[in-house]
Amino acid sequence: MKRYFGLLGIYARMDLASLTRDGKFMAVVMAADIISNLSSISGIFLLAWKLGGIGGMDRFEVLFMLAYGNIVMGFLNMMGGCNALFPSRIIGRGQWEHMFIMPLPYIVQLTVGIFPFTGSGGFLSGIGMLWVAVCHMETVLPWWWPGALVLQLLISMVVVVAFSYLFSSLAFYAPVQCEEISGTVVYSLEHTRTFPLSGMPVYIRYPLLTIFPAGLMAWLPTRILLGKAATWETFYPAVSALLVSLAAAYFFRKGFRYYVKKGINRYVPGGHRS
Repeated sequence: MKRYFGLLGIYARMDLASLTRDGKFMAVVMAADIISNLSSISGIFLLAWKLGGIGGMDRFEVLFMLAYGNIVMGFLNMMGGCNALFPSRIIGRGQWEHMFIMPLPYIVQLTVGIFPFTGSGGFLSGIGMLWVAVCHMETVLPWWWPGALVLQLLISMVVVVAFSYLFSSLAFYAPVQCEEISGTVVYSLEHTRTFPLSGMPVYIRYPLLTIFPAGLMAWLPTRILLGKAATWETFYPAVSALLVSLAAAYFFRKGFRYYVKKGINRYVPGGHRS
């Protein structure tokens, strides 16, 4: 653990150095990142503003939900946006074999690619939107809601990471075809998290809470935090996170055992990937 956090500190200092080396350029990049994140959710919010709310959620409750989703993906992109969040890339490119000879556990090696400063646009924009939403909501939040918010954010992040690793296990068997499957899964979750599911029919809502749990990235946690969820819904995200994590651990280990026996043949004699 000491080595793990030590490497996180090294990568954070490297990221800060890249930010301060050319402050003007990086300010433009971060501003563009924040504008991009805000524009990606502006359509839903403007629709909610015009209609006075969507699916039983008023305007600022919808903004709360959108901010929650931005915080989830913003933090994950900061801390694992390079490879840790997309393990199928490491497997499919043959880089997993490089990790065999490194004298460090896999979890430590996966610290590579954190961007706590230059990659903070989505996270910061989410916090800003959340503050605006809380200041304008008619719903009175209880005193314990900040603690519940942190807990729900952690659960949502676990769901995303576990789902990515679950599908990445396919890359052990088909590395070329499934090299980018984790990116497809994560980005699909990210793009569908913005839709309030309250007004949607059951045959759409339930699949988005089970088969493809985009509803656990923002919609259901928002209902829980606002006190609008049923009793069983309060525990559902945590149970889902546990089940998906267990499934991801099982299939990832199973794929890894297969990979150890078969390996990968993506390199030509010159050392380049085929």
